Amino acid sequence: MNSISIDRMSRENLRREMYYDIRNRVFDSGMDDPFKVLGSPNEYAGRFLEERKPLYPKAHSRASVTGHKRSLYGYEYVSKSAIAGLPIVHVNTCPFGVAKGVIAIGNIAVGVLSIGGISFGLLSFGGLAFSILFSAGGVSSSLIFALGGLAFSLYFAAGGLAVSYDLALGGMAIARNYAIGGFSMANVAVGENARGAISIYQQTGVGDYLLKLPKTADQIIDFVTSKKAEISTLFEWIVRIIY
Repeated sequence: MNSISIDRMSRENLRREMYYDIRNRVFDSGMDDPFKVLGSPNEYAGRFLEERKPLYPKAHSRASVTGHKRSLYGYEYVSKSAIAGLPIVHVNTCPFGVAKGVIAIGNIAVGVLSIGGISFGLLSFGGLAFSILFSAGGVSSSLIFALGGLAFSLYFAAGGLAVSYDLALGGMAIARNYAIGGFSMANVAVGENARGAISIYQQTGVGDYLLKLPKTADQIIDFVTSKKAEISTLFEWIVRIIY
């Protein structure tokens, strides 16, 4: 019905006719899956209207069966090309619609590159972004790199609140190994308020080894390496950029 443009008074009549038509066609087919019987909702809407043009001459379908599907409430596009059964591009902005493709864009997106309100993929961008390699969003979670208001990662997280196993960077940074931020908590913590075995702080610091800022990048790195046998290359690189 969202794919059909029609006046309000006729809409309810058409809705009832469509309900009975769908029920009868599916029942007569003996199949449980209405999509196998009727095709996609947009394709069905186009055929349904063609059969009833004499009764509803002003009604028309906003849908096209060539891959572009428009409605009053959203838009959908599916590319003809596919890889391993997934379309190269799938765009679906319909409410509760799910976009699945190599490149997926929609309210809910699942793909290698996914962009959406909620996105899942190798690379993900969105309000809620979940990925294997890189994610960026309001709430961002990734195995490798995560950027966002709330960022969670195993390797590197950066954001307002950043939580990571290896390295966190943000307003509040919490990690197992390295943390840099306004408030930082890690084995090696650097920031205004630092908590860790090695704490490099500006205002307050708690730890076994303390170093008060300001200091140069070389002084910070030398202090950490004098207390710790190894140092992360990424941590050293970020310290040199900031300090």
